[in-house]
Amino acid sequence: LAELNEVTRTALMERSGATSTVIAAMAKKGIVEVYTRKVSRFSYFGVSGGGLPKLTDIQGAALDKVHKSWLEKDITLLHGVTSSGKTELYIHLIDYVMRRGRQALYLVPEIALTTQLTSRLQRVFGDKVLIYHSRFSDNERVEIWNRLLDDPSPCVVIGARSSVFLPFGSLGLVIVDEEHESAYKQQDPAPRYNARDAAVVLASMHGAKTLLGSATPSVETFWKAVNGRYGLVELLERYEGGQLPEMRLVDMTLARKKGEVKGIFSDELREDVSGALGRGMQSILFLNRRGYAPVARCKMCGFVPKCDHCDVSLTYHRRIDKLLCHYCGTPYAVPDVCPACKEPGIEVLGYGTERIEEEVDSCFPGVAIARLDLDTTRNKDSYENIIEDFSRGKSQILVVTQMVTKGLDFGNVSVVGVVNADAIINFPDFRSAERAFNMIEQVAGRAGRKNSEGKVAIQTYSPSHPLFRFLLSHDYHGFYANEIDERRRFNYPPFVRVIYIYIKHKDPVAVGSIANDLASKLRTLLGNRISGPEEPTVARVQTLYIRRIMLKVETNASISKVKQLLNDVRIEMTNAGRLSGAIVYYDVDPM
Repeated sequence: LAELNEVTRTALMERSGATSTVIAAMAKKGIVEVYTRKVSRFSYFGVSGGGLPKLTDIQGAALDKVHKSWLEKDITLLHGVTSSGKTELYIHLIDYVMRRGRQALYLVPEIALTTQLTSRLQRVFGDKVLIYHSRFSDNERVEIWNRLLDDPSPCVVIGARSSVFLPFGSLGLVIVDEEHESAYKQQDPAPRYNARDAAVVLASMHGAKTLLGSATPSVETFWKAVNGRYGLVELLERYEGGQLPEMRLVDMTLARKKGEVKGIFSDELREDVSGALGRGMQSILFLNRRGYAPVARCKMCGFVPKCDHCDVSLTYHRRIDKLLCHYCGTPYAVPDVCPACKEPGIEVLGYGTERIEEEVDSCFPGVAIARLDLDTTRNKDSYENIIEDFSRGKSQILVVTQMVTKGLDFGNVSVVGVVNADAIINFPDFRSAERAFNMIEQVAGRAGRKNSEGKVAIQTYSPSHPLFRFLLSHDYHGFYANEIDERRRFNYPPFVRVIYIYIKHKDPVAVGSIANDLASKLRTLLGNRISGPEEPTVARVQTLYIRRIMLKVETNASISKVKQLLNDVRIEMTNAGRLSGAIVYYDVDPM
């Protein structure tokens, strides 16, 4: 009985009529032996040892270049277009390290990615594959922690950003997949760190090599690669000669004038999705806004309900029939009458993924639709179930937020629709163009991955935006050249390092006064390196008013001296009582 798992043992006991008392009596007489054996929650019982994936000539050449690059530099960037076969190279490199008795860390930006990667790696490495992320329970995470602490034997850990803190005994390789992703940056709460940068430091501590992989590398990383600080290897062709998807702009202003738009979908996008369904193919519709509608408004007086604790309008979620704050999570009932004019005129405006799902259902009745966003992936298994169902063809249309832009591999997708590109492009931040290019190029890369033709329709009211020129031709190098020139002219990273200094206070007058005082003192010491203070896009979160000061530091400056200077000013203001009731913190290299 001791060798059986709990379910089998219970079933046998029920079938035989035995109880725990009977078993205890039998054990006392020496008929059976009862003992405890520790069994890992992550034991793999499937088929493993299937062999390494076969590489094409182009992949093999890239693999050789990676090894040669590591002879001179510890960090190498692998720039490979979407579906170029970067994962196969990762598997070969992991095998190379493990055969030499060392461990590997495979970082991914999104928990959803662990689902597909785990099965692919387990087919090769079996139970030497470990998974670690925040959706696991404390007991599950402790088990992984203790295994690495007690056993330095070869293994590969697939994990999200917190995996960099695991106690590796013999780390030989760190892979940071989709290294450009802002999801690697921990914003709140502290510690505020970028897992990509922390992974580089972790690898250097162990004498390990680092491989950064992306189809759209961050501007800073690519700049370091082309200037010789990192090694650079490029895979600019899709696996086995596959073609990159055809990118098309849909001018929504012109389409509306012609009456070719119904709801939020243009006729062109509808026809693409309908054609894919007719061929037995799948489609992905991308909108980076969850909920049903982003704004509720009174049609009589224009009143917009806002959160009591944050300076943001509320998003309507139809499933729970509530207005929800996406910053503090507070739910509000939808008012029957407008609080301002007392008229029953509250309506919802705009589209979120929940509303897109509803509209797709009305356009294509009877078609299986899935939605992948924060609201549908609250529990640990939600990611896996939605992705697995779509991979197996149980759903034909997937409505997604940016979760799907992070390297998921779907072999039957032929159409991708970017429902509202303007919401991504028009954002007040120096990284907005980079973020928009990465997001659209990555989601487009989900189409046409298995030797099928892919189509991408980008709906926009700004077709003349210069970013689209690079997107339509999948021209990362052209985009990089344009972006690096902008960064150089306006003195932004990688030519400087940016530090944001945040001041928060419950009193709106006090926060302004403290921020002005702090900026003045810093400007005296650092001159025009200081900008602000300013109100961020959302100027109040969880009852705290916010001001932000920007500090630009030369790349060759001593960060330890800057840290000491900032700390001295903070201590001086604290001793003078100027920071009473305020929260001051720093965000280095913000994403």
